Amino acid sequence: MSDNILKSWIAFLPVSAGLFMVLLDVSVLNVALPRIAEDFRATMSDLQWIMNAYTLTMVVLLVITGRIGDMVRRDRFFIFGMAIFTLGSFLCAQSWNTQSIIAFRALQAVGGTILSGNTLAIAAELFPPGKRGEVMGLNAILIASSFTLGPIIGGWLTTNFSWHWVFYINVPIGIISIIGAWFLLPPLGGKEKVPVDLLGAALLSIGLGALTLGIIKGQDWGWTNQKTISCFIVAIPYLIAFIMREITYEYPMLDLSLFKIRNFSVCMAATPILFFGMSASLFVIPYFLQGLKFLSAEDSGYWMVAIPIMNTLVAPISGRLSDRINPKYLMTLGPILFAVGLYNLTHIYLDIGYWEFFALIAPMGLGMGLLMSPSFNVMISSVPIEKVGMANGTIRSMNTLAQAMGVAVGGVLLTARMKEWIPGYANQVPDPGTMRILLNYARYGYPAPLIAMVEGFIDSMQHVFTIMVLFPLITAVIIAVFLKGGEHLSRVRTATAY
Repeated sequence: MSDNILKSWIAFLPVSAGLFMVLLDVSVLNVALPRIAEDFRATMSDLQWIMNAYTLTMVVLLVITGRIGDMVRRDRFFIFGMAIFTLGSFLCAQSWNTQSIIAFRALQAVGGTILSGNTLAIAAELFPPGKRGEVMGLNAILIASSFTLGPIIGGWLTTNFSWHWVFYINVPIGIISIIGAWFLLPPLGGKEKVPVDLLGAALLSIGLGALTLGIIKGQDWGWTNQKTISCFIVAIPYLIAFIMREITYEYPMLDLSLFKIRNFSVCMAATPILFFGMSASLFVIPYFLQGLKFLSAEDSGYWMVAIPIMNTLVAPISGRLSDRINPKYLMTLGPILFAVGLYNLTHIYLDIGYWEFFALIAPMGLGMGLLMSPSFNVMISSVPIEKVGMANGTIRSMNTLAQAMGVAVGGVLLTARMKEWIPGYANQVPDPGTMRILLNYARYGYPAPLIAMVEGFIDSMQHVFTIMVLFPLITAVIIAVFLKGGEHLSRVRTATAY
């Protein structure tokens, strides 16, 4: 390893720590919500907004913050984002009611958006073509690990300390990352000295905000409810107006000509489809593990650990190989393996053991590792370096929106199937409290509600998995048919020849 590459890896350490902290913050909070509800006497709607404030803010701002990173010193902008995220985390821990924690979660998300919207761009500037595959492997590991390590870390902190430490833990990590980034990151970004498209930013914010709000609240409000429909009605003209603005404005917030780049467009179409299927499937598994198998949140995290383990083993290798062999092969095989894992879960049953469950979901981790790091590498390498922040923010925004849509659609599929088992079923989930009540009914001679909930939920969960198998297969077909892997290799060889 040359001295320059070694310096780049050292410089990227605080960046990767910041990204992991942002990604982890979504799943780590889930475990703490019951304690927060107890302390603040929060309603279910309050708890949803504690989560939604974060997601909504990120989707709205990701493209904007990625674009700003192209215009200013990206290293200083990253430090600024880290400072906001750290401050937001501290204030969340100091919250005194639900309204304050919702507001501070939104502030936290502003910082998280700056970090997430510029991480891949920083990697593209630090590492030359031909060396980016490995760092994209690290990025893929952080994404996969955050899903399952969150409940383990959050459960341990909440159990042994309090829910406040779910936020306090970010403060020392944030401070260390700020110091590290200040001293280790070289001057980055500032490739384009152009005005910020404020009108485009406003149109995009309103359009994406309304769309995301309708998606994440649609199941609670009802998909035919006036509030849900109003969100979509508001979103459509604003997004159309944003597109028209970007086509005609000299300095667009999102340069739509990027979508003329074939490999960028292929990956932009394919990866959100996988994220959609993944989130629609994985969100139901914790209810199975905690509600039906009565595992703690922390233990359920250990049950899911096969995904990050397999991903960690594969992602660095696939990232490196994507600069040496045609990445189309890796990126096509990945979704197919993910589909195999989903198909395996269609046979899940109540008394399944740990290692059998590990074997069932392991292909999902392998599939993510084979797809994510090569796809990020191909996308970022295909765009001009002066627009890499714009591309980074767009990628993150689309994937985050796809995840929100996946959870919403997965919930609809699950609820519709459960209604076939339980007349009048109204979005209940088999949480531990509900299941203990049903167990008590069974002990007193009324087993029917317990049987209906267990058998109905397992069947409904299998139903969701069966439908979601289709989405990674669609991803594989798009990549196999349309991706030009040879073009990526030619670009890498040309760059490394000089």
